Amino acid sequence: MKTRLIGLIVGAFALSACVGPRYVTSDVTRFHTLPAAPSGQSFAITALDKEQEQSLEYKQYADMLNNKLVGLGLRQFTGAGKADFVVTLKYGVEGPSPDVRSSNVNVGIGYGFGGPHWRWGGWYDPINDNYANTQQVYVRRVDLDIYNGATYDSAKPERVFEGRALSEGLNGQIVPVMPYILEALFKDFPGASGTTRTVRIEVPRDVDAAGTVSSPSARSSY
Repeated sequence: MKTRLIGLIVGAFALSACVGPRYVTSDVTRFHTLPAAPSGQSFAITALDKEQEQSLEYKQYADMLNNKLVGLGLRQFTGAGKADFVVTLKYGVEGPSPDVRSSNVNVGIGYGFGGPHWRWGGWYDPINDNYANTQQVYVRRVDLDIYNGATYDSAKPERVFEGRALSEGLNGQIVPVMPYILEALFKDFPGASGTTRTVRIEVPRDVDAAGTVSSPSARSSY
């Protein structure tokens, strides 16, 4: 009876976690010499190496980046000469971490008037069982640099913006989290230079992570 009741309680708790909101949280650091609100300048997105240039994955991220920049009022470069800005993107995943997040669930079970009852955290004369929920985490990193287009092909290209987003979460794939990390990088763009801020972007409820490695669909940290 005790084991069955514990199973029902833990199952109900897990189910409630499944329907809770999920977030991609990023620590965003930015340095720049840009005006407060750049607008009207042209830009070109350039791959850092040939392998990246041929990558279909990179092209998908470049499309996301293009939409973000156009949304800021910049223009995609299509003419002759050089773009006002050259934009580069680099990304990667580290992990899983040797350490794990751990949370303990303490279940108190007892009997009183009206039949069996319980509460989280323990109570009078409980039969206590502790359950540890451990999760390996990954660090997803995205680097975004913007250069003065007139100097990009020179020996000393002038960097006018450098941004870095570090996002720790349970998903070891960068594909499903890239839209939210880019959104964090462009939050209040270009922002105050020389600062780091934590940006949390909610993952829509209809996004299904079931097809990814270490899918965290039932977790609050995506």
